[in-house]
Amino acid sequence: MDKQLKEKINFKRILGIDFGKSRVGIAISDALHISVTPLLVLNYRDNNFWELLLKLIEKENVGAIVVGKPIYDTESNSHLELIEHLEKFIEELKIKSELPVFIQDESFSSKKAVTTMLEIGKKKKFRATKGSTDKIAAAIILQDFINYLE
Repeated sequence: MDKQLKEKINFKRILGIDFGKSRVGIAISDALHISVTPLLVLNYRDNNFWELLLKLIEKENVGAIVVGKPIYDTESNSHLELIEHLEKFIEELKIKSELPVFIQDESFSSKKAVTTMLEIGKKKKFRATKGSTDKIAAAIILQDFINYLE
């Protein structure tokens, strides 16, 4: 990452996003990029999705956004359809937020999220709750990006 960009996001929080056609998991870093917190899940199909996301970005003093994108090589129709939706989402996010948006490989982040929940002792009821995996996957994506910055 170039020095100018690193300075631009210094002391600003980074938002991590795990995109899904129904649910969007969101995590956030602290201003020093030391810790990451799974934050919430937004319903991508809600009419006020963009309004909620943009208010969150403003409220949390976000300086950059990282979006997970699976990089593994597959040609399945479902994978290609998801990538198409994801790329449209990223373009709209860049325009609406006016922030730098980075892509981070999210291959297997949902599996890592389930493993993480098991390791920290989350009960089956919590793990089965819709969105639990999404916001933890967003945190994993964001942490991987922050590790990359260092």
